[in-house]
Amino acid sequence: MFATSEALTEAWRNYQLTGVLPTAPGTTPATTTTTTITPTTTTPTTTTPTTAPITLPTFGAGAGAGIPTPTITPAPAYEISPAQTAFEEMLGGKITDWVEAGGYGIPEETQALMIQKQTDTLKARETESIRVMKNNMERRGITNSGFIFTNEQAIRSNTTVAIAGAIADVQINSALMKMASFEKAMGAVGQFLGYLSEQSQLKYAPKFATWQAEQMAKMQVWQGKLDVYKMELNQAYQTQNMILQGQITSQLNQEQNVFNLQLAAMELEANQQAATAQGAGSLFGTILGFIFGK
Repeated sequence: MFATSEALTEAWRNYQLTGVLPTAPGTTPATTTTTTITPTTTTPTTTTPTTAPITLPTFGAGAGAGIPTPTITPAPAYEISPAQTAFEEMLGGKITDWVEAGGYGIPEETQALMIQKQTDTLKARETESIRVMKNNMERRGITNSGFIFTNEQAIRSNTTVAIAGAIADVQINSALMKMASFEKAMGAVGQFLGYLSEQSQLKYAPKFATWQAEQMAKMQVWQGKLDVYKMELNQAYQTQNMILQGQITSQLNQEQNVFNLQLAAMELEANQQAATAQGAGSLFGTILGFIFGK
């Protein structure tokens, strides 16, 4: 009932050529059912996350609109007394007259009195000098009237020169005093202008203080609105980042699912190949046992 060696050799050659297992003589060939697993290939799709546009807050709106503006009370005005006003007008008029006059020297009446006093003094000295001169002439016995007259005129000439000098001194002193007075007048003008400048600053100081307080209040409101605006911007960007992060996470999950499907298909295909290889090995062992087991 066993086949000859030639028949087995021929069966082995046919198996190598066709892959069909040989059957023993007098048996029905077995029916072999092969199950083929076709892996499912899923083509990954890349989806770009779509981000909703950011709704930016408006500066000064929302919570910033509720920031109140501080109420500024105007500073009290600077006022001077009527007596001080009258003094300012009087002093200003005096200084104006002083400057317009070019300064004040020795008044002409005073100059005349000074000159008259000097003249009287010189004249009295002249009279005394002439008397002394004549007495000396008489004691010496000089009776030449021409000589006496010459000495008398010399004394009178000296008196005239002295009077002229006295008058010049008074006038020069008056001119110098007038110049010095004008210089003092200019100093008084500068001092009075400084006083008026200080008064002007004192009058303007309340207005400036009120304006400064108003500007500071505006700056405080603006700073408060800016702080609220920055906080709202930060919140808007944080919300947008959370939405974007959720979309990215969803996309990563989709990509991971596609990868898992591909990995499962690869495992199925690998198992099929392993099963096929294992079946072929079993059949090959059967043939060898059939051939060499006799």
